[in-house]
Amino acid sequence: MRLRYPVIAFDLDGTLLRGTTTSLVLAEAMGHRPAVEELERLYSAYEIDNHEFASREAALFTGATPGQIRDHLRGAPWIGGVKETLAALTDGGCTLLLATLAWRFAAEELEHRSWFAAVSGAGMDVIDGALTGKVAQHIDEDGKLAFVEQWCRSQGVALHEVAVVGDSRSDVPLFRAAGTSIALNATADARAVADHVIDTDDLRDILPFLR
Repeated sequence: MRLRYPVIAFDLDGTLLRGTTTSLVLAEAMGHRPAVEELERLYSAYEIDNHEFASREAALFTGATPGQIRDHLRGAPWIGGVKETLAALTDGGCTLLLATLAWRFAAEELEHRSWFAAVSGAGMDVIDGALTGKVAQHIDEDGKLAFVEQWCRSQGVALHEVAVVGDSRSDVPLFRAAGTSIALNATADARAVADHVIDTDDLRDILPFLR
């Protein structure tokens, strides 16, 4: 399969993880789901920003270890065809990036992490092998774009050579800057600026847009 874009950047929550977020998966396992659902509602309604969301959520994960995070995420609901799609893109010579606002400690423990050359995300301090509950690095909507820009500079790749797959307002800045963008099962604000819009339960349906 011949592909038009040598780099593909994927969002995680709501895109590769279908109908949920890493925060909700972890919160469910740790008994904090109602608190995180309320934070996500406030964020979706533009009543809080990424900085406040992360600061308030971080405390809920205090004391968790990477091993526990990995176990909690093991049953996360991936969109159908995810492994086949990532394999097809990689076999076609693409480099894959995971451009997410989710916690980096969670993204690094995901089942399919090995497919991605680099991962973004908010940072949390770890002391004596456990999360401290304090944010070490915040990331906002522009952080996804900054992450991809920095990676491209380090590899000598132009932004117009990047395709982006995402689903929400946090993907909009990257959608506008990249060579092409695919809004997958997306919100209205992401659909409004995307080059392509698709609703599907199988990630393989994005491949025709990338050939």
